[in-house]
Amino acid sequence: MHLISLLQIRIARLRFASLLSSKTVLCIIVAVSILVACSKPAEPPLRVGTNNWPGYELLYLARSLKFYDDTSIRLVELKNASDVMHAMRTRNLEAAALTLDESLTLIQDGIDVRIILVMDVSNGADALLVKPHINTLTDLNGKKIAVEYTAVGAILLDAALEKADLTASDVDIISCTLEEHERCYTSNDAIITFEPVRTALLNKGARQLFDSSQIPGRIIDVLVVHHDVIKRNPESLKRLLSGYFQAVEHLQIQPDDATTRMAPRLGITPEEILTSYEGLSIPGLSGNRVSLKNHELKNTISNLSRLMLEKKLLIKSINTENLVDGSHLPE
Repeated sequence: MHLISLLQIRIARLRFASLLSSKTVLCIIVAVSILVACSKPAEPPLRVGTNNWPGYELLYLARSLKFYDDTSIRLVELKNASDVMHAMRTRNLEAAALTLDESLTLIQDGIDVRIILVMDVSNGADALLVKPHINTLTDLNGKKIAVEYTAVGAILLDAALEKADLTASDVDIISCTLEEHERCYTSNDAIITFEPVRTALLNKGARQLFDSSQIPGRIIDVLVVHHDVIKRNPESLKRLLSGYFQAVEHLQIQPDDATTRMAPRLGITPEEILTSYEGLSIPGLSGNRVSLKNHELKNTISNLSRLMLEKKLLIKSINTENLVDGSHLPE
């Protein structure tokens, strides 16, 4: 065959191969684009804030058990409840573990949140502790009482003073944040505190004169989430609650392993953790269904908001009609 003809054939083959290669690459690009378009975009981070409290520790137990691996869930421990509330106000958190009264305070401040989980009901874990020489609540007249400036501290202190037939003007109230509770106890006559500091101070000789078991149903811990986050993080919220309830079950079935995992973070022994849980009622999945779906919590919210208004812990009435949302509980 003529040399020019051979060259033409080879050039034609190269062009065909090049065209085929280009079409193959194009097909791959199109296929990948279709797969990317069909796949769900990754959810943004779900930052969940807490302070140090046994009722919140089950979230960290779930993390320790790897129930939150490969998720966008990020647990954030802050120094105290005031910091957690501030982070919710500034949108540095998507969700937070708070007491019910703290949640009502957020709503008063215009923060649109929903309660999606009841974490615990305090039944003795919050307490008024005094120096050993103080024998009765009446003896607090004229004494210095340290308390964190939050609604839960105010509620417990108000109830204790009422039982002693005293008022806030009869005592010297000292503001004290959670991380300073042990120091504040040393430098004052009494303190409103809670676990795990309660156990630590009792071990050092403090006396307990009043606790949350004497005001049943008033101190409840809940998990709240910004309303607009519910649509943005549906899968993360589902995994958050599912892992939490698995951790509750793990604590019930394998308490030794659970408390061993929890002890380093709480700073007390596994045995002391079990003792601290005696002052808490922790509802599981069935209990949450009752609270969130059968209007039980709504009645509690109504009663508590009325009490807070009476005690001037709220400065105005708030709308709590849509506050409770049980739709994210596992089936």
